Amino acid sequence: MTNVSRYGTLFLICLGTAACQQEMARQPAYRPLERSDFFDDGRASRSPVEGTVSWRGNSPDKSFLSVYRHGPEYADIGRAVALVGNPAMNRFAALLPFTRGGDLSDYVDVSPIPIDKKALERGRERYNIYCAVCHDELGTGNGKIVERGYLKPPNYHADNSRGLGRRGYVVPLRRAPIGYFYEVIARGYGGMPDYASQLSPEDCWKIIAYIRVLQRSQWVPLDELPVDRRESIRAELQAVEEPK
Repeated sequence: MTNVSRYGTLFLICLGTAACQQEMARQPAYRPLERSDFFDDGRASRSPVEGTVSWRGNSPDKSFLSVYRHGPEYADIGRAVALVGNPAMNRFAALLPFTRGGDLSDYVDVSPIPIDKKALERGRERYNIYCAVCHDELGTGNGKIVERGYLKPPNYHADNSRGLGRRGYVVPLRRAPIGYFYEVIARGYGGMPDYASQLSPEDCWKIIAYIRVLQRSQWVPLDELPVDRRESIRAELQAVEEPK
C-alpha cells in the first residue's frame, strides 16, 4: 500500500471517529426553559405532575423554608450577594428587605418549629456530623478539615458575620438572626457549600438551635446570670484588676 493510500485510509478513519463524537456530544436533550415543538405550549420544561412533593421530608409547612418575616421573595437577591462576595456588589443590598428599616428585623429570629431537649439532641447529632468537621465541636472554627489546610470558618463566639458584613452590617455571629444561619446552611456562603440536599428544613432549624446553645455556653451577658453567680464574677474581676 502506498503512503497516499495509507494517509487516505487514516483520514477516513479520523472522519468517522469525529462523526461519532459529534453524535455523542450533541444528544437530543432539552435544557431548562428551552423551546420545544413537541409540546403544544412550546415549552420543553414541564410542570410537575399532580401530587408531586416539592421538598425532601414530611413537613407540609412552607414557613420552614422561609428565612424572612415577609416571605422568601428576596432570597435570590441575598444569594447573589453572598455568592459574589464582592464589596462592589453592596448596591444590591439596598434591595434586601431588612435594609429599609436600617436593621436586621426582617430576618426570622424565632424558630418555626418547637425546640425542646429532643430537638437539641438531634441538632447536636446533625451538627457533629455535618458541621464540626470545619467548625469543630465547640464552634471555634478549628475543625479537622481546617487543620489540613482548608479555609477557616469564623468563630461562632468571637467573630462577626462575614456575609452580613458584605452588606454593610457589623454583627457578631452570636447576635445574628437565626434566619441568616438558615440562609447560609441552605444556600452556602464563600468556601462553605450548601447543605440543602443533605439536611431537611427541620434539621436545619435544630442545628441552628444547637449553635445557639453553643454560643450561650461560651458567652452570657453578666446581667443575665443568677445574682449569686454575677456577684462572684464581679469579685473575681475586681481581684484581678486590683494591684498586688
